[in-house]
Amino acid sequence: MHKALIPLVGLAAFVTWGCASSPPRANRMPASASTSAAARADEQFVYFHFNPGDDKKTIQDSDETVALLLDSDGNPATGYQRPEKPFAGIGADLEVQFSPQNPKGGAPGHGVAFFRLDKSGARSELKREDSDFMFAPTYASQWYDARMSRFFSSASGLPTAGMGSRGKGRGAFVIYDQRGRIVGYSDPFEIEFPSIAGGPKLSNDGIPAKSPSAIRVMAWNVWGKLQDSPEKFCAVIRAINPDVIMLSEWKGDASALEQTLNKHMPGEIGAMVAWNAAVGPDVAVASKFPLRLAGPNNLEMHWNGERRTIRFVSAAVQTPIGPALIGAMHLKCCGAIGSNEDALRVAEADVINQAMKQISRADAADIRVLGGDLNLVGSRVPLDVLRLDIDADGSDLAIADAIVLGDDWLYTWRDWNSGFSPGRLDWLTYSDASAQAARQFVFDPARLSDSALAKIGLKRADAQPSDHLPVVIDLVPIAK
Repeated sequence: MHKALIPLVGLAAFVTWGCASSPPRANRMPASASTSAAARADEQFVYFHFNPGDDKKTIQDSDETVALLLDSDGNPATGYQRPEKPFAGIGADLEVQFSPQNPKGGAPGHGVAFFRLDKSGARSELKREDSDFMFAPTYASQWYDARMSRFFSSASGLPTAGMGSRGKGRGAFVIYDQRGRIVGYSDPFEIEFPSIAGGPKLSNDGIPAKSPSAIRVMAWNVWGKLQDSPEKFCAVIRAINPDVIMLSEWKGDASALEQTLNKHMPGEIGAMVAWNAAVGPDVAVASKFPLRLAGPNNLEMHWNGERRTIRFVSAAVQTPIGPALIGAMHLKCCGAIGSNEDALRVAEADVINQAMKQISRADAADIRVLGGDLNLVGSRVPLDVLRLDIDADGSDLAIADAIVLGDDWLYTWRDWNSGFSPGRLDWLTYSDASAQAARQFVFDPARLSDSALAKIGLKRADAQPSDHLPVVIDLVPIAK
């Protein structure tokens, strides 16, 4: 659960009925609620906690549409009043659809869409990027947490009261089938909107310094563009100042990566940093410290009668806190839970896990970090299979829960043009039997002020050269 939602006011009152074990699917309105929901707001955002009633479906790629109906000003006269009794008193002026409805009927689309509703229920689509909307997790789950910027209200022409200034709001979650019929819904919830802030919150804090006793590891999907725009990428890397870099979508050999980093990453006193790199298919590990290919590499698997190369590379790095085995990966993209793509992600994670369990004695460093772009848009299974029983003491690797700097949310990817909501696709796992996370964060320049960016030598226009964001963890050894 996202930490901002832990103190949800009145949560118990909204969810005590639980979830119908078999939500009705009929031509009539369901006799009882089959989803659960609660909401609250602060001066910046409105937050939602909801259960669509089926954790075997991926909410952005489903055969049904889950939708939020929001009466943003608490005034039924200014929005669409559905005729069904459960929604009496709700004048919905905003609708958020997960797996948006197909206007012609049939299978829904992918991602998230936003609509302004008039009094007749007619929809006008709104710009996704104005919403600052995101939810977690990106994989299929029983419960989801979501948030939306309150400034979306004025940007989209919604009523000025309530969400756009202060007051009350109401809403409910519904489930549409492919004919647009409501086949599930939550009890209505109410929201108390405090006075809205003067503008979006931007942090004046820069990137936190690394402890002298720690090593800083950074994972970043560079979108295949690091070689084309090395100055932009290296400016971000230089500001974060990692000791070890794990890259996805690197399109070159080890020598090219070393040359790129050494050219654009000068040392603190003007000397060149001797970056070393190890490269695998579409992935790479680089470090300021001595490094060599080690552990499981050149991994392949049979899939649907074909031999597939797994996008994974592992390297032994001689760090100041001890030998470390670093594994960077890029698992299969796309697909919902139960899809071929999701099954392939699970299989790739299993091959990596099994190979890690067979590493040679020479490569068996106590400090281990595995991760990268895991593409968890179907199930969570690939993450848990990947880290199973491969810490140095035989336990599972720990998950780094990196919060976005200047924010309190967990996401690592954003591309509003894709139709999907920002989400957490990139993950780091580490050996908590031998090291602890002194600091962990995701770098998103959109959450920092211009002055904060200037202090770290970045310009807002150049500070996000990839659709993915860097994920960072500082590790310190555990005294034995």
